[in-house]
Amino acid sequence: MKITTANNKQSGAALVVSLLILLVMTLIGVSSMQTSTMEEKMASNTREHQQAFEAAEAALRAAETHIEDDVTVTAGFDTTGTDGHYDNSVQELWRTLSWNDTDSLAESSYTSTYGSAPAPRYIIEHYGSATTSIDRFNLGGYGTGAGGGDIELFRITARGTGANNQSPVLLQTYYGKIL
Repeated sequence: MKITTANNKQSGAALVVSLLILLVMTLIGVSSMQTSTMEEKMASNTREHQQAFEAAEAALRAAETHIEDDVTVTAGFDTTGTDGHYDNSVQELWRTLSWNDTDSLAESSYTSTYGSAPAPRYIIEHYGSATTSIDRFNLGGYGTGAGGGDIELFRITARGTGANNQSPVLLQTYYGKIL
């Protein structure tokens, strides 16, 4: 018995089509992995920034408490600031600080909910009485308090970092106290 076969010339079109589909699927997979990796980095950076911001806010509150509880005279404010207290002679002092034990104060009671992070730090700068600083800061309604004396102005600069210490956040506020 003689078997005859038809002259089937296969051109491999199915193979080429399947390879093209596989290539497209691979490109889609790689692209989605890159997007996912970028989103993870963005979420991590957001968490890191939030932790640093919370730490800096805690340092601001600690500095305000320090002024209210411990600052009775402004004589301890000088240009060296070894105790974290500075006078107002140096503009933008916070840019030149090392933010360590020799030039700033630590808020040691702060504990982060995101993991270990260095303690946030702060400095306090004395700017003088509000009556002499009204023009400088455009402050209205300040001056001699009712029986308490002049309001002394302080600028607080606080620095907080996240767990990896690579995303510092600096916050500043002005605080007045009747001495």
